[in-house]
Amino acid sequence: IVVRSGVEQKVYLLSEDQLQCSICLDVFTDPVSTPCGHNFCMVCLRKCWNSSSHCQCPVCKREFPQRPELSINTFISGLAAQFKKSVQEKSSRAPEKRSFKSKKVQCDSCSEEKLEAVKSCLDCGLSYCNSHLMPHKTTPKYKKHKLMDPVENLEDYICQKHERPLELFCRDDQTCVCQFCTEGDHRTHSTVPIEEESGEKKTQLEKTQTEVQQMIQERLKKIQEIKHSVMEEKQKAAERQAEELIKELEQEITELKRRDTELEQISHTEDHLHLLQVRVPLFLNSNAVHHRTALPMLRGFSSLLLYCRFTRPSADPHTPRTGLTSVLTLL
Repeated sequence: IVVRSGVEQKVYLLSEDQLQCSICLDVFTDPVSTPCGHNFCMVCLRKCWNSSSHCQCPVCKREFPQRPELSINTFISGLAAQFKKSVQEKSSRAPEKRSFKSKKVQCDSCSEEKLEAVKSCLDCGLSYCNSHLMPHKTTPKYKKHKLMDPVENLEDYICQKHERPLELFCRDDQTCVCQFCTEGDHRTHSTVPIEEESGEKKTQLEKTQTEVQQMIQERLKKIQEIKHSVMEEKQKAAERQAEELIKELEQEITELKRRDTELEQISHTEDHLHLLQVRVPLFLNSNAVHHRTALPMLRGFSSLLLYCRFTRPSADPHTPRTGLTSVLTLL
């Protein structure tokens, strides 16, 4: 990114990470700054705050008593706009280069039907098909010529001043030069063969490509982490509800088992009089325990049973009955 200040012009290399919103993981759109100094897209930050009961920074979690007023950070907005523009320009140029390379180059020596060229000669300034390329393979003089894959714009590979192949790269002026150029304007400059410079550039491109692929993987990982975090929260909430329900059901089962044991004992008693005098309320439908709405009813029934005591009635008919009979009488 180029920043101009008066007559000076400075170039600052900013990566996408430095101009990236930590919420949407994209280059800033209408960037705003929080009081703690972190930057976000205005829309992203508002959505984050609107979806939460707390007003805090999504990065450092600093809470704000009152929601801060958000204003677009014009400096960051300008940098983000320049970055997006440079990316668009590079993207728009890329298809042109690909289509340009796909064009077939015709042989310059064919007189009638133009055949497809297989090589271009930088010394001759011409492109040749297989037949017309033979002298460059057999004649000692032409064997020294510099051949390359056929290109349509061959003049771009030849020095316009000396009409010689551009075989060298001047690192001082960052431009391609011919052998004669190194004897004139570029005499004191650092020059290397274009193959050597090209190899270093390829290494840099591979490194950049690796970094881009790493950034892609990091973003994919962040997406998975976000999805996993959301699923964990949903799972935890579901587990908490399930644990509460299971605990309630287990308590009911424990109480029902106790009641079942008491009823089993009563049903096997040999005291017929006692058995006939014990009044046992009907149980709820067994299917009711499978639905949460039945739990209050089941708890009420269990509470009732807790007050019941299956005691043998007194032999004295005037003695008031106690236990389950008296409770049911009150109901």
